[in-house]
Amino acid sequence: MFYEIRTEYARPGRGTELAGYMDETVIPLHRELGMNVVGTFTVIGDEDTFVWIRRFEDAADRERILDAVHRHPRCAAVVDTFSALVGRTESTVRLAPTPGSELR
Repeated sequence: MFYEIRTEYARPGRGTELAGYMDETVIPLHRELGMNVVGTFTVIGDEDTFVWIRRFEDAADRERILDAVHRHPRCAAVVDTFSALVGRTESTVRLAPTPGSELR
């Protein structure tokens, strides 16, 4: 099992719009197709940054879910709107819980 902390960077001044679109459209689509989204966040002091944490059982689980999302008929429209809101490349950090973690 592993987690990903994914950070999206909105175009200047569009962070609130990006957060709303993520919470109302992007995240529900991912969840509908089996992704475990642990939480979504905005960054205090940086209104144009959105962070979401995703959990996967393994690399195959991640690939299966992301493939399902990208093949879904709604994905093209989601990508178009998302691309209009983001200003620079996202950042993804992959984390593995330690043996003593309660997140295992």
